[in-house]
Amino acid sequence: MKLEPQWSFFPASYGVFSHSGHTPLVHELPGSARTTTPIDCTPLVKEDMMNNNTPHKPRKNRHAKRHAAEQTEPFGFDELETRSQEFRNDRRLRGVQQANADWVAEPLDEWLSCLDAGNTDLGRETMAAFAVGMRETLSIRDALILSLVIDESRCPKSWLMEFAARPHLARTRTRMGELLTCAFEDEGMMPDKERCHAGIGMLLDIAEASPVPYCIQPLAVIAYTLWWLGDPRAMVFALRCLLLDEDCSLAAMIFSAADRGVAPAWCSG
Repeated sequence: MKLEPQWSFFPASYGVFSHSGHTPLVHELPGSARTTTPIDCTPLVKEDMMNNNTPHKPRKNRHAKRHAAEQTEPFGFDELETRSQEFRNDRRLRGVQQANADWVAEPLDEWLSCLDAGNTDLGRETMAAFAVGMRETLSIRDALILSLVIDESRCPKSWLMEFAARPHLARTRTRMGELLTCAFEDEGMMPDKERCHAGIGMLLDIAEASPVPYCIQPLAVIAYTLWWLGDPRAMVFALRCLLLDEDCSLAAMIFSAADRGVAPAWCSG
């Protein structure tokens, strides 16, 4: 079980508790049980994103056909395990900060380019890098969350790289806290729906292509992004994560927040 970084994606005043400090939510749900079988929940969002009633449908670029073809080939468990071992070895040899930074630098460029363009066309190598990276170190997952909640004009790539590679530095914790406090408490801090939907689309592709346990963190980020958007399906995705891994603390906090009716300040504006 991986530990959460120093920060929390929910202010203490929201009354949302970490899964590690609360009775496991998955056992509080009638008929629920932990499972290692993938649960196909992606149509809940993907179909809605692609219908004609959604004004923020992700756009495809000229490379879409090539990337779509790449994405039809799912990752094998052994393939991702091999990549994970390579990442772990690199972290031991060169240190966590340098290895994390090198692992995420190019994939993050592609991710941010897709967010800016409003498309979902991640290449297969980038998808694998994120699936492994989020599984191995939650700071990479958290950097992706920040890239969706805060646009690049206020949170540039250099900051995201710090969040991913050096999450425990004092300046990183301070910066993260300031950004999240503003996002949570400022009623005028509206989500960029097109940006969020593009991110959800990419994360859905990663989750669909990845076996358990590599699909869990992408699904947790989707749940958080849906919560940020005020979308009730956040609880559904959080529950899917908990059914796959009851120790997914981010999913537990999202489920608790949704269950309590806790929402970002912009929802009440």
